[in-house]
Amino acid sequence: MTVQLFRIDDRLIHGQVVIGWANHLKTNRIVLCDEEIQSNGWEKELYLSCVPNNLKAVIYGLDDTLDYLSNNKSSDDKTIVLVKGPEVARKLLDRGYTPENINIGGIHFADSRHKYLSYLYLNESEVSDLEYIMEKGIKIYCQDIPTGKKYNLGELLNK
Repeated sequence: MTVQLFRIDDRLIHGQVVIGWANHLKTNRIVLCDEEIQSNGWEKELYLSCVPNNLKAVIYGLDDTLDYLSNNKSSDDKTIVLVKGPEVARKLLDRGYTPENINIGGIHFADSRHKYLSYLYLNESEVSDLEYIMEKGIKIYCQDIPTGKKYNLGELLNK
């Protein structure tokens, strides 16, 4: 399996992912890592219903995501991994999964968040998680759609 895109996006499965990124990358599998959605039958079904027939999709919690990523390295799948926030990415990293790089596609407005881009708002805890990940040598870039401008997160945080 090739992880083509490891993406942080608080909307998870939506048009930018299934139409924009999956088509652009010729992806055939989406792995969504979210404990709450994985354990909520109707919400899980809702997200899976947004996936077109040409894509396979699974929704797992942390442990099952790690197992899947570890045990399917030899498959031919071209995969997008989706997580809702930096905390989940950090947890996967701390449990042994090291993505080549991380794409941030959208963390949206909330009262405690500071604006960095039109689609990127972060609070102190999220900044801390992202800095921790970058300190481990993982490059993080912000790019909402494949044709959109790519921003280096480290540069955005240091402005």
